Amino acid sequence: MRGEISSGTFAKRHPLDWYVDEVWCARQLAGALGDFRRERDAGLAVWDPCCGMGNTIQAAWELGLPTHISDVVNNVVWDNFDGLESLTRPIWRSADFLEHTAAPVPCSIVCNPPYSYCKGAGEYARMLISEAFARHALKLATGRVCLLLPNKWLSSQARYALFMEEHPPLAVLHLTQRPSMPPGDRIHLMGNRAFRGGMIDYCWIVWDAARPTRPGFTRTVWLPPLAQPGKLQ
Repeated sequence: MRGEISSGTFAKRHPLDWYVDEVWCARQLAGALGDFRRERDAGLAVWDPCCGMGNTIQAAWELGLPTHISDVVNNVVWDNFDGLESLTRPIWRSADFLEHTAAPVPCSIVCNPPYSYCKGAGEYARMLISEAFARHALKLATGRVCLLLPNKWLSSQARYALFMEEHPPLAVLHLTQRPSMPPGDRIHLMGNRAFRGGMIDYCWIVWDAARPTRPGFTRTVWLPPLAQPGKLQ
């Protein structure tokens, strides 16, 4: 079995939508955003509210930014945050993101959100949980919102209002190298196959919560293969 099985039917998906992105995905985002220079200059933290094993937050943590993580279950591989003695571990909270009424601190939100057939709740009850996460993140973030999602998420009549009328993204950053997204509970069983053979195209969708983008001004950027540099100014 190949590492990428995150696009299956609802019955075959992990019940908590726990699929693990490779660390390089967030490192490419960080590089494209100037190593989170705006967050650093503004004194903002970076928060991953559905952190899983913690892979997505590693890029910001490695760069020395204050980091916060949360999820409904603590599956964080804490050993990954012990390699740099000068840095403290991210601050952990056990919480359902959609139940947050405020961010833990002024921050940008960076995450690999759930994007299954599950629905949101409350005011988000009629939309997919991925759109619920996007809209809720835009309410809570002080700086930017960066969500890692399949490219097909962009093609939707249901999200036309989100993209073109209510919250046009600042940029869509396409990963030209396909990552694998294995289910977190099967990585140990899959061994070397877990992060091999990605089959789905992904992109980072970036919003600026502080400075909304006008309709029609979303930038499209193709991030380079891993061996090549690339930066979004």
